[in-house]
Amino acid sequence: MTNEEYKWFLRNEVVDAGLCTFCGACAAVCPNDRIEFKADGPALKEECPRNGQGACKDVCQRVVTFASKIGPNIFGFKAKPPSLLGQYETILAARATDPAIQEAGQDGGAVTALMTYCMNEGLIDGVIATGDAGKPSSRVVRSKEELLDTAGSKYSSIPVLSAIKDAGDITNAAVIGLPCHVYGVRKTQFFPGMMAHGFEVGENGERIKVPNIAYVIGLFCTENFNYDKLAVFMQEKGVDIDKVGRTVIHLDELVVTTDEGEHGFDLNDLWNAGCVQDGCVICRDAVSKLADISAGYMGSGKGWTTLMGRTQKGVDLIKAAEEAGYIETMPDIDLHRIEEFAGLKMQRFKWELARRLGEGKKVKFYWASDYPGVMGETKGTFFVKIKTNSGLIGADQLAKAAELANKYGDGTFEITTRQSVEIQGVPGTNVDKLMSEIYASGLTTIGMGYVSSCVGMDYCTEGLVETKKLSGELTMAFAQKLTPHKMKIGIAGCGNDCVRAKRHDIGLIGQVRPEIDTEKCNGCGRCAELCRVDAISIVHGNAVIDKDKCISCGWCIRGCPKEAAIEKERGYTMWIGANDARRPSDGILLKSFCTTEEIPELIDAVAGTFVKYRTKPGRERLGNVIANVGEGRFLKEVLDQM
Repeated sequence: MTNEEYKWFLRNEVVDAGLCTFCGACAAVCPNDRIEFKADGPALKEECPRNGQGACKDVCQRVVTFASKIGPNIFGFKAKPPSLLGQYETILAARATDPAIQEAGQDGGAVTALMTYCMNEGLIDGVIATGDAGKPSSRVVRSKEELLDTAGSKYSSIPVLSAIKDAGDITNAAVIGLPCHVYGVRKTQFFPGMMAHGFEVGENGERIKVPNIAYVIGLFCTENFNYDKLAVFMQEKGVDIDKVGRTVIHLDELVVTTDEGEHGFDLNDLWNAGCVQDGCVICRDAVSKLADISAGYMGSGKGWTTLMGRTQKGVDLIKAAEEAGYIETMPDIDLHRIEEFAGLKMQRFKWELARRLGEGKKVKFYWASDYPGVMGETKGTFFVKIKTNSGLIGADQLAKAAELANKYGDGTFEITTRQSVEIQGVPGTNVDKLMSEIYASGLTTIGMGYVSSCVGMDYCTEGLVETKKLSGELTMAFAQKLTPHKMKIGIAGCGNDCVRAKRHDIGLIGQVRPEIDTEKCNGCGRCAELCRVDAISIVHGNAVIDKDKCISCGWCIRGCPKEAAIEKERGYTMWIGANDARRPSDGILLKSFCTTEEIPELIDAVAGTFVKYRTKPGRERLGNVIANVGEGRFLKEVLDQM
């Protein structure tokens, strides 16, 4: 049996569809080492016991990027909507101060200098990167000398991430790769939390060990080439690819250096000759948007590298390396050049997408999940979740959403139990256009982690506390942060608990503590008649409240004709640990009469304690962890942090 005959989802849906980027993530997570890379992409060496639908499918970024789920994790839960250059905190030009690194590196050697700093400071003990200029290969770098050997760009498609399985002795690794490698390593890095199951176990109990990925350095990328086709093209032009010592793309030309000198090849000629990898021409990312630091020549002067510090640890690394004297920087960046560079790649993507669709070829709209709140449907279409103010939405906004549903979807809404509005039946070809109009109109989308609430005291006569403003604040503060752990928050304005807050991981319920002014009370009994839980009785001509029965609903206060039932305290009671999911659990009272000021701190403490004790990300809800730890111990740890 040939490997093409083995059942493998990725071969059918990604490789044969011309989508594979050769990132190597699939090989990195295969516990039985069944995946090999050939000229046309990865293939199975033998039959897979899971019929080719194991972890390899889950980590493939050309099935789905999950960028909207990964982004909040790497950007400190301050992820912004997708943009051409992605989000970043700093952008500057840099170069290595070491002449040897400058000589060996690409455009100033800044990336090699950063990795040298990390190794010398013990921040990492290995780098997963690409080595060799002629026919590149993935490798694990363990020393400065090896770093110099791997310095410089390589332009043949290489499964860089497949080297992860060779990094068993590495504790903290850095990964240097192209945008496709960045997506692949991020999906591998966050695999357990997103997939709700651990890495695949082999037939004989083999387990993949993925080192801690301390830093992800992403390179700017125009395109990558099929090595065999590139070799033939160069040979026809009189250049032996095996003798190439250095390669670089500048503007519209691939320049290679051999002992005989420099040779330039027009990128259009390479394109027309079919040298560009199929998966590259349908790529949308030119600047490695999910990296800690992105690096490339575009935007900086000759001999300098453009560095985009995207995450906080990326920014900190650039600053620390400069302070330690490994790099020097300057602020002179031509941002327009970078935008033009990224825009051209996006334009080419659109041309290629139109061509494939026009020819009736299979296209997986893997990029739809770059946007928060966009998920696939059974029909191959997508739904788009419009954020409301925990159920409230302006009439004009709803009208706009309806217009967009008719224009880009199938004309239907789903009003979800989490109080959002979902546009249904959106074809993949419409996702970008729909999202562009959503953002332009002031609407936003959101994934999971939405705080739900009733209308509270602003609308309901029985409401005791404000709910919508608080729910909006908590959504922005915690929705993305708590999403990886499936933690739902509900807010009820009174003890009626219409939103079922007590069945949430974190539930807040409005309450007011009543007290009887015995001088005003004449024992008329009106308060006892109104009390729905029989917590009030008339004793010796005065109302008496049974505190064990009282649910702090406030009916006695609002109904007392003599104003003898008075408000002593008002706030929110917080319940934690409930859910009605696969493994349901009941909530427990954490604290009564919380103020709006202390609620965020309490949620932070609950979330931190939960993460501390969870052992199965994606499988354990808060209540399950509380049960394992013990209610008393868990509550004490949370409250001790306040």
